[in-house]
Amino acid sequence: MTNSTKVLDDIVRQDPEAIALVSDDETLTYGELNRHSDAVAAFLAKRGVGSGDLVPIEATRSTNFVIGLLGILKAGAAYVPIDHAYPSARKAYIIEQSRSVLLLTTAPGMVSSIADVQVADIDTIRKNMGDATAPARVVAPTDVMYVIFTSGTTGVPKGVIIEHHSVATVVGWHNRHFHIDAQSRSTSMAALGFDIAHWEIWSALCAGSRLYLLNDATRRDPAELVRSFERERITHAFVPTVMAADVVMHGADLSSLKYLFTGGEKLSPINTDHVHFSLIDYYGPTEATMWATCRPVASSSLGREPSIGTAIGEARIWILDKSMREVVGNAIGEICISGGCLARGYLHNEALTNERFPLNPLDPGQRIYRTGDLGRYLPDGSVQFLGRLDEQVKIRGHLVEPSEVEATLARHPGIRKASVTATLPGDGNSRELVAFLIPENLEASHRDIVQRVRETARALLPDYMVPAHYVIRDNFPLNANGKTDKATLLAGFTRTAVFAQTFDEIADPIERSVLLAFQAALEHSNFQREDNFFLVGGHSMLAAQVIARLSEKLSLSLRITDIYNHPTAETLAAEIRRRPHASSAVSDYTPPEVLWRDVVLPDDIVFSGSFDRKRLADPAHVLLTGVTGFVGVHLLAELLTTTRADVHCIVRARSAAEAMRRIREKIEEYRVPVAAANIGRIKVHAGDIASPGFGLKPVDYDTLCQQVEVIHHSASAVNFIKPYAAMKRDNVDGLVNIIRFAATAKTKALMLLSTISIYSWGYWITKRDVVTENDDIDQNLEAICSDIGYVKSKWVMEKIADLARTRGLPLATFRLGYATYHTHTGLSADYQWWGRLVKTCIAHRMVPDLHELREGLSSVDYMTKAVAHIARKQSALGQKFNLIHSGEGNVSLKQFFNLLERYFGFEFRVVPFREWRDHWVDVPQTPLYPVLNLFRDPMYKDNCIIEMYQQTYLWRHDNTSALLKGSGIVAPAFDEAELRRYLEHSLGIRADALTSEKGVVA
Repeated sequence: MTNSTKVLDDIVRQDPEAIALVSDDETLTYGELNRHSDAVAAFLAKRGVGSGDLVPIEATRSTNFVIGLLGILKAGAAYVPIDHAYPSARKAYIIEQSRSVLLLTTAPGMVSSIADVQVADIDTIRKNMGDATAPARVVAPTDVMYVIFTSGTTGVPKGVIIEHHSVATVVGWHNRHFHIDAQSRSTSMAALGFDIAHWEIWSALCAGSRLYLLNDATRRDPAELVRSFERERITHAFVPTVMAADVVMHGADLSSLKYLFTGGEKLSPINTDHVHFSLIDYYGPTEATMWATCRPVASSSLGREPSIGTAIGEARIWILDKSMREVVGNAIGEICISGGCLARGYLHNEALTNERFPLNPLDPGQRIYRTGDLGRYLPDGSVQFLGRLDEQVKIRGHLVEPSEVEATLARHPGIRKASVTATLPGDGNSRELVAFLIPENLEASHRDIVQRVRETARALLPDYMVPAHYVIRDNFPLNANGKTDKATLLAGFTRTAVFAQTFDEIADPIERSVLLAFQAALEHSNFQREDNFFLVGGHSMLAAQVIARLSEKLSLSLRITDIYNHPTAETLAAEIRRRPHASSAVSDYTPPEVLWRDVVLPDDIVFSGSFDRKRLADPAHVLLTGVTGFVGVHLLAELLTTTRADVHCIVRARSAAEAMRRIREKIEEYRVPVAAANIGRIKVHAGDIASPGFGLKPVDYDTLCQQVEVIHHSASAVNFIKPYAAMKRDNVDGLVNIIRFAATAKTKALMLLSTISIYSWGYWITKRDVVTENDDIDQNLEAICSDIGYVKSKWVMEKIADLARTRGLPLATFRLGYATYHTHTGLSADYQWWGRLVKTCIAHRMVPDLHELREGLSSVDYMTKAVAHIARKQSALGQKFNLIHSGEGNVSLKQFFNLLERYFGFEFRVVPFREWRDHWVDVPQTPLYPVLNLFRDPMYKDNCIIEMYQQTYLWRHDNTSALLKGSGIVAPAFDEAELRRYLEHSLGIRADALTSEKGVVA
């Protein structure tokens, strides 16, 4: 097959009476289709239409439309389909881009004065056709067959030029592979402006089979669609992804259907056990001529990683990185396509053609199409689609792929379909995820459905990936191409986000105020008085808004930790009523006995065997926790570089594949240098260290216990707001599980990553200026009891680890300073409060006067290199290491901003702390607002935590210096080059603005 017109000529000669097209209004044989299309071709030829011309055709689903397409091709031209449902502006743009002198329509009166072109309707041409014959045209394989206009990212449609040979390649493979012949019956279902509609048409006609043109009522109703399949004995049919589950559900009794094809979107898991036909999931962009991959969908694959299958026909799939290099193993990259299926390019847009169809660096002389889709290879050689590059959104500083969230929600047994998108809620807040759900049982309580789905999401996804809003629907709107119309979904959500509840039925005014504060922060009313704020979409930034609103409304002093300790409107209102003085905040003080009570190890954790210290230098298997954190992912790179070990990583995820993807995302996000040759040594496990047995299968846990020799425990819930009780599970209980693991099967060494904050603001208690690595941390306990929950949990963790050491645990403790940035990339973690402080001070050109406040500023590369180096030394066991600067390098807050003035020309005013705070405390858009509690909530004697950290200790690091001697590992210089990279790459402050405009930030 080289072109469709030649194939059809052969079919007409063989069996002109065979039925070609069936619609509600007309049935045409192949002979009739041939004669009527000849008439259209002759009509066009008389008007000068020929080779190289584009003829737009405005159409409804009818026999006239197919006649028109074939007639245009017989005239030697190419067609440009325009769905009659398109808006007038889109139609006019497509007609203008075609530069045609003539427009075909399928019926009189379909086009008004939409364009200055001659309009001819096919119905009239057929009535006056006489004995017209088509002109003799020779169609070359590389001639243009049609141009399809697809939606562009700029909002302007772009025309994709498809050649005859590309269609012949895809259709020929499809018909051979799925046994479409003259006895087959198929359907025209897809939107006419969508390339799938033309695959439906040409695959049927080029096989000499019968094509049924479905009316709109049938196309929209899955049950009626199935009835039509049975009534007309359809053997091959296509349905959009959003309808596939419904058709399968209704299709148990279909006797004639052999294949049901679907495609266009990511397919949710479907049970096909009860149907007799095969479900085929296709994937392919318009630029690859309809389809590029496919896979059979089977119920046996329900628990497996979803895929889009393998390449079809002449297509070849590549997974490439940003530098157009092939990724290693199952790494994530951009799905790219090469082969004879590729489009010629974009109409009148050479620049975009060159950008999206570059030469293939891995196959010289051949082109490749960059799809903009993310994907990776699965172990069986198939490809997994992971969403669009341009659909990734940042949620609270984390890159999120909405399709990953969709896949998680769609796996819930009560959900038929899920669609997730992100919205900007206004008032300068961060973007939030909105989940639209179609439940299996539409009669079930919507509130119960949302609660169950939310619980599932929280169990399987990191908190920033859990949707903030959930909307139950009975269907999803479709766009012109038959895909879920997310823009319409989101617009509908925006309209329904208007607050539906006034809570007038709540008699207590305080509780009503709390409910309204919840409502204002969450921007929805889908909760009750007994619902946990953090389970209905709340998070730390919204909690700050609730507390600020309530403090002002009720004229009292509340702390952000109050909402963590009392997370429902009912309990928070009760706590407010309980307080004897509305103006006084309740301290976040934790009595020492509460912390000491948690310094305990179960009696059954026993270290029965000795540890061979020589294994530290060359372990075969290492366990690393916290690998998706800023420190953890850099430590991964160091362990891969400095050891030959396989590095086992436990990540909260649904599967090992998803866990690996998250690691790779962090490697890319922070530009961590991990050599391709080392990727295979990363062994991932989907689990949770705070769960018994890490949440792994017993056999997997047992194997890991036997293999691992050294543990690097970097995992820690870092949060500056949550109270100790909320941090205990992840930090304290997680460490106990790690220690149990270290004692199981054989004794393992533990490298515990702690924090320099373990000393807290102890100066005000001990009156000491200097502390050493070996000093007893109990001397700071009074300060720690009034510190934030994170610091309390880290003190308990160190004490538990020390307790385990007395039982025989080989232990080294590393107290990390502040991972301000990476010295070479300048990158840092978005959640860090120091970067927020710097941004706020630069915005106001003011610095708070805080005497000798030190945060232990360091760099992530210095600390992780130091850990990796020291951990290999036998003498490290039993010691503690302060990984910070000493002497002049231990930069205070004042010194840090002096450096910015010196290097970049800033001029900061130093003002009293509370005056500085008053400039931004009531502005939610301020970078520091999410950690407002650190700067406002009284911690000790009416001073907030930041005020208490004045006169910080000077930390000695003799143990660290001794074991780093001669290693070449040095602490960051905080010089102009490092700080410039930090400001540019982490904070988004341009270097040229800093140097040319004396600190004016663009």
